[in-house]
Amino acid sequence: MIDTAFTRLERYELKYHVPVRILPELETFLLPWCELDPACEKRRDGFYWITSLYLDSPRYTFLKWSRDKPEGRFNMRIRTYGESPQDSKSWHFELKEKSCDQVTKLRGVLKGHPPQTLWDDPDAAFANAKGEDLANLKKFYTRALTYNANPFILTQYRRKAWFGTMEDYARVTLDIGMRWREERGFDFSVDPRQMRPSDLPERFDPGCNAVLELKCARHQIPIWMMDLIKRFDLVRSGFSKFESAGLGLLLLPGGTRDAND
Repeated sequence: MIDTAFTRLERYELKYHVPVRILPELETFLLPWCELDPACEKRRDGFYWITSLYLDSPRYTFLKWSRDKPEGRFNMRIRTYGESPQDSKSWHFELKEKSCDQVTKLRGVLKGHPPQTLWDDPDAAFANAKGEDLANLKKFYTRALTYNANPFILTQYRRKAWFGTMEDYARVTLDIGMRWREERGFDFSVDPRQMRPSDLPERFDPGCNAVLELKCARHQIPIWMMDLIKRFDLVRSGFSKFESAGLGLLLLPGGTRDAND
């Protein structure tokens, strides 16, 4: 189900840089505690695609916050799933609010319209949404206007995921092949020749090429997650796909204005 059946989700997140070669041993460890995300079962290698268009203000407000504001920050993204994101019929507008390790995700789904409809014709975008979906789309739209937030970075990666079977919410994800490009419009097409890798040596621990995330309900870290951390001798290494890509863009020769301007 790709973790999409929610409009509001509050959780605790832990991130680790790991070598992808731990996957077989990780799967064996998780077998008694978790089940594979149904979306993974449909893929030959168990990994599905996630493509996200991140927004920011002309002064790169959200990018600055990701580095300098441990509490009360948020980012804005439009997310879709599948190998051909440009052909998607379902767009997930997400506000991800973060204070230290505590995360709140608000999501509103837009169907039947391209994502730019929220800017070009908001009434049409709101017409088919109901309840919290509608409330979250309106909140996303209001934030976009307030911060003059527009498309900035397109990211893509492949994910394998598991859900805990004994908790209200527990999730393990392993992300590989992280890449990005600048995108100032709403073009979700992905040409591998135009994408830049996120798993660069200066951003990752030596020998690591994947991001492992442990996610659970607030104040309810399962014991098996603690055992997993000990079993694989994991050391937390924060990693933001948005921050990594945004800083990468700013550092390109002749690239975008520095975020400290």
